[in-house]
Formats: sequence, C-alpha cells, structure tokens
Amino acid sequence: MANSLRRRLAAGLAVTGVVISPGLVAGEALAAQAPPGDVAVGTRLAAESDPAVQLIALDYTATVVVPQAGPRKTFAALRAQAGRHAKAKRIPGDQQSQLKWVLRKAAADVDRYLRPTGDDRRVRTSFGGACTGWWITSDGYMVTGSHCVGSPKAQIRAGLAGKTLPKIGDGDVRTFLKEISQVAQADDELVRLTRSMFDRFNAKNMRVTGLKRYISLVSPLPGGGMDKTAKIRPLRLVARGRDYPGEDFALLKLAGARNLPTVPLGRDTDVRVGDTLYINGFPGLITTSTVFDLRSRLYPALTEGAYNANRTTVWNVPYIQAQAPSYPGNSGGPVFSREGKVIGMLIAGSPEPGGGVTENHSFILPVGVVRKRLAAAGVTARQSPTSRVYDSALDDFFAHRYRAALPKFRKVRALYPAHPYVAGYIADSRKAIAAGKDRSKH
Repeated sequence: MANSLRRRLAAGLAVTGVVISPGLVAGEALAAQAPPGDVAVGTRLAAESDPAVQLIALDYTATVVVPQAGPRKTFAALRAQAGRHAKAKRIPGDQQSQLKWVLRKAAADVDRYLRPTGDDRRVRTSFGGACTGWWITSDGYMVTGSHCVGSPKAQIRAGLAGKTLPKIGDGDVRTFLKEISQVAQADDELVRLTRSMFDRFNAKNMRVTGLKRYISLVSPLPGGGMDKTAKIRPLRLVARGRDYPGEDFALLKLAGARNLPTVPLGRDTDVRVGDTLYINGFPGLITTSTVFDLRSRLYPALTEGAYNANRTTVWNVPYIQAQAPSYPGNSGGPVFSREGKVIGMLIAGSPEPGGGVTENHSFILPVGVVRKRLAAAGVTARQSPTSRVYDSALDDFFAHRYRAALPKFRKVRALYPAHPYVAGYIADSRKAIAAGKDRSKH
C-alpha cells in the first residue's frame, strides 16, 4: 500500500471533496492577542498551524475480476437479422454497415447478446484520494472529515473500474477487430461501437474481491513539503460520524506518537457573522497540479473569507457558510478565528448546476460538534509541549527578538526532531542576528 501511495504522490494525488498527554487545554492555550509588530494575521496563523496540519490519504486496494465476453445464440441471430435487413434494403448491404447495426443493438442490451465465458481476467488495483487532518493531542489523535476516511460502495466500485476497465477494454477491442478484419474494415465508428459494447459488458459483469481500506499519514519532510520518498504511516480509525449533510467528523490515531505539534480548539461563540475565517489545508487543485514540482505543491495553503451565515442541514446538523475559497483536498482541514483557535472544520462546497464546486461557498462543521464528538470518544484536545514552546518562539521571532527565539526553537527541535519547519526558523534567526537585526533585551 505504501508503494502504491508513493506512486500516486509522484503522479499527483487524486482528490476526494471524516491516554491524553499532559498539557494545557487547547481551547485556553493560545492568548487571544494580535500578532506583534507588522505581522499579518494570516502570516501568524500559517506559521502556528502549518506544523499540525497534515496530508492524509485514503486508499482502497482490491482484485477486480472481469469475465471474458462470449456471444450468446442471440448474437448469431442478430447477425442473421442484419443480413435480412440488408437484403430488404432497410440498412446498407456492405458487411461493415451490417456489423455496425449489430454492435449498436448488442451494446444497447449486452446481457441479451453476450455472456460470461468463465475465463476471468483478474487485476489487482488500487485507487484513492487525499484530504486534510490536524493533530489535537501530542500523542497522535487527529481530526478530519468522515468522508475523508471512507467512500460509498458505488464510489469505490466506480474508482476501481476507472483504474481497471479501460485497459481490459482495449484488449477486448483489439481481439474483436482482429477477428472481423477479413469481413469488415475498422473505421472510427466501428471502433467506437465495439468499445461501447465491451465497456458496458465489462462494467455490468465486473466483480470486486479482497477489498481493503488504508488510511495513512503522509509525513512532511524537513523544511516542509513532501515528495515520493515521504514516510507513509498507518492511521487507525477511532470514531466516525455520518458524511455531510450529517456530522461529518472522524477521529484517527497514530500509534507511538509523542510531542506532536497541535492546534487549539476554540468555542462556537468565538466568531459570528461578518468575522474573517481562515482555512488551512491541502487544496486539490495544487496537489494534483503538473505545473509545480511535487515538493512545493504539497505544502498546506491558507485561505480566508467572511463568515456569511448559519445554516442547518436536512439532518438537523448546524453548519457555517463562509466565503473562503476551498477545494477538494481541503476537506477535513481546520478553520480558525483571527485569534488562532479552531472554530470549525472545512467539509464541503456548493455544487454548481453544471458540475464542479462553487469556489467561494464553503461549509464548515462548527467546533461545538467536534467537541461533542471528542467527548463521546473520551478524548480531550490539549496543546502539546512542542506547540507551547513553538508558539512562544514565534512571538519572539515576529517581534525580531531573535536571540530570545533561538533557544526556544532549539528546544522545539529537541522535543520533536521531525518538526518540518523549525530548522528554517533556526537558520533565519541566526542570519538575522548576524545581520544586526536582533531586538532582544540583553
């Protein structure tokens, strides 16, 4: 599974649109203060939250079984009927036109004219997508969306079919066209009709066996970003709600984790209509792009927009409507107030009538629902020692107190050696000190 995921990382991830360590309670951990100096709110929020915002992958593997198609007696009868129609001049008399008429009829009702021969083709394949998750405890509890950790059966089947059936269909078409090459020349229409017949047969008769689901963490590299060498680690599903329009929430656990960076939970009352909200996560338009190199497109991205309205779904679940840009892949990502507290989780956008998703209509599951779900699972969100020291170091760094920030950043590195960004802040602090830019009190 890890090798499959690495291949998908290299090629571009698909998108899909869910014991407590000691520490401070997350909702009370971060002081509600404006960033020091001239640092923008978004700059500070990105710096604080990026280490805890993670790319997660949902993978399905299975064996797709597709029987070979063979003609029924009705297929021979159909060819004979085509000959009679040609003789009566109801269709053109050449063999190519007669065969096209037969293929149109057969494609419209493949079960009537074709049968499985028992000669099965078996292909082991996989498909999946990527979402966003975020650490809420230092020992590896993560929150994301329910739809990020499981897909409906029809979607799984369609995904596996999309990875497998085109290649099988190519072989069927080649074999059929070779068999009829002495009686009919294969023009574009004949190829298309042959493809249609076999595609419909294969899709109807496809079976899926040995289906397995994997939920994985794609760990960022030192300095941030990822590539095909990124470490892939399994995540365990602890609890799950119902997909949107339900309580689209999932709780995951990484085994053996300690001192992970976290983000703090706020309260529903922290924000109201008109406030600016900030979404952090991995937008699929970038993670699947071929314009940017793999490492740079796998950094989290921060977007912002207005809190527009409170909504309630048909399943009686509250959601926040926001005018903050979000995309498939952002799903499951944390949404922040300007004070840096999580006030909800990005779940969905608004579908457009012609397909796609309206860019600036985001729907956010309120943090109150997240808190309720965590309580039901017996998990309390807490700020990690790593983030407590890191946030203090950022206070100094953004206030140009580089000498004060440097030992704190080093402590962060000691607490959590895999921290993706602290090495960059250490290097930048050293450069600023060397350049005489330090404003620390001596």
